[in-house]
Amino acid sequence: MDRETRKYWQAQRRHMLKRDRRQRINFGQDMVVTKILIGLMVLSYLVETFVPGLMAALYAHPGGIVLSYLLSALSPGGFIGLLFAGFFLWIIGSQIEGLTTWWQYLVIFFASGVIGAFAAGVLGGGSIGGTFASFGLAGAYVMVMASRRVEGATQWAILLLGINVVLSGFQPGVLGGMLAAFFVGLILSRVMRI
Repeated sequence: MDRETRKYWQAQRRHMLKRDRRQRINFGQDMVVTKILIGLMVLSYLVETFVPGLMAALYAHPGGIVLSYLLSALSPGGFIGLLFAGFFLWIIGSQIEGLTTWWQYLVIFFASGVIGAFAAGVLGGGSIGGTFASFGLAGAYVMVMASRRVEGATQWAILLLGINVVLSGFQPGVLGGMLAAFFVGLILSRVMRI
């Protein structure tokens, strides 16, 4: 990060600590929600690896499609997906968590993951939304930084997004899911006035 961005985030952290202590989950640590989400992604990866038919079994039950889309927001789709989604969540998600309440953060995460997975599924790219949820957080991050005129941070997030797009192999379904999730995060951060 450049000097201006680092200075901005230090001021934001000080402001956050003064601001909403009552609203945030406080277990005596920072980034609690981010750590829990990364842990759930690891658990989801282990379930995908060792119980591969579980998601397919969910479709058979009433309401299974809705539940499977919610759970897909935590599914990284593979080990490489887990690494990238976890890293992205750690870097970008922790910043968004510092600016929001826990429920706003989870709304952005799950809404972008579900809508990104749905868009990718419609376009034939599969419905694994862990990566898409990270793109939604990146969209929220870009909107927050653009509204506060912190250019270095926005360019850095867009560079990370570009790297993920290249690593996706330019598959139309996956790119559609990433784009949908990014714009969901962008819009939600604007609507919630983060």
